[in-house]
Amino acid sequence: FEARIILEGNLAALAAERSKEEHHAALAEEVAEMFAAMDSPSEYLIHDVLFHRIISQASGNPILAALMETVTSSMYDKRRRTVERSIDLRESAQMHRELYRAIRARDPIEARKLMEKHLRMAQEAQGMERPVERKSSVSVAKPKISRLNSEPAAS
Repeated sequence: FEARIILEGNLAALAAERSKEEHHAALAEEVAEMFAAMDSPSEYLIHDVLFHRIISQASGNPILAALMETVTSSMYDKRRRTVERSIDLRESAQMHRELYRAIRARDPIEARKLMEKHLRMAQEAQGMERPVERKSSVSVAKPKISRLNSEPAAS
């Protein structure tokens, strides 16, 4: 999620600065579709992915948009499992609506803040560890590895 937060936060800010009316219309349509699809998690995810794709395109930076496609592809299965387990997608849809409004209002600071907040909420929903926690779990594993090299304990 760290990569998504860094990349998509900046894409949202750029979209707020550079987006065109057709991007705003497309974002509004995807938000409406998310609200309409709240009872169908798989359909909801399609509109969620399209919403984020439109933001990356609205950034006006094709290289960052291509990076975003790579990230989206690599995480799609995890996102699908998370959305399928979701009980209520209303909070997520509302967050997307707020993000759309910030982009339409051409407020890059608010757009970045909302995207980062949205992704942190998604990270919590997915139950993923933060990088700091991963480092501590690696150090816990090291003593086990060193025990493999030591002599077996007497029985």
